[in-house]
Amino acid sequence: MNDPMLEKLLHSKNYQCVCPDAVRRIYAECLQKYKKPKDAEKAAREQLHGLTGAFLTRDESAACMKDMHIWATDGRKDADLERALTRHASTRERLPLARMDGMYEHIFEVTGAPASVLDLACGLNPLYLGARGISTVGIDVSGEAAKDVNACASNYGLPIRAVCADLLCENAVPKERHDLALLFKILPLLERQKSGAAMDVMHAVNAKYLAISFPTRTLGGRNVGMEGNYSAWMEGHLPGNRRIAARFTEENELFYILEEIHNA
Repeated sequence: MNDPMLEKLLHSKNYQCVCPDAVRRIYAECLQKYKKPKDAEKAAREQLHGLTGAFLTRDESAACMKDMHIWATDGRKDADLERALTRHASTRERLPLARMDGMYEHIFEVTGAPASVLDLACGLNPLYLGARGISTVGIDVSGEAAKDVNACASNYGLPIRAVCADLLCENAVPKERHDLALLFKILPLLERQKSGAAMDVMHAVNAKYLAISFPTRTLGGRNVGMEGNYSAWMEGHLPGNRRIAARFTEENELFYILEEIHNA
């Protein structure tokens, strides 16, 4: 039997850009806490509102697509690509492009140049990777971000694709093999929502290397011991089939490169 409160959430214009599996999961978790569907629906809306606050808006999406069209038809200049990437908050944090290039050079010094990348909670990052000629599969809970990535792949021949999926749902991580998986600033968010989820995702990824990052400062720029805390967490939650190949910081971000160990 259909739950009218769940159907109301699924068809709400405010959450049409959210992966439907995420809406169902959040509502089910709220229903376990509140019992009454109306109360669960209200609590679910509060969680979804917080989730979508970091999403690409439709206006930002339209601006990004306009920028990418200019990039593709006017010489594929880095300035146009950079302007497109500024449209999404999490992608914007690593700009300018010279900084992003340097960050990836640092990663690739450890992993080698990857033939294929899996980007979890990707945002618009596959646009950067695709523009640099790197084959990338992106996963994001935002349908708007996934739509834009796939549109650019189709329109401009970029070697990228994206899937709208909720990493807290079963089978959200693709099973195909990749050289490198990116998990930028996503593990703390997953763990905050569900204890053990970060380990589950790391174990589910089928890649030779994992590039994992954590913030080292608050959104306000304060240093409150985050690097030390996340270092202790990462080194205390190292998957049994991986070793630390590298650890470094870039701006306000801590990176770990984990390498797969065979016969572990």
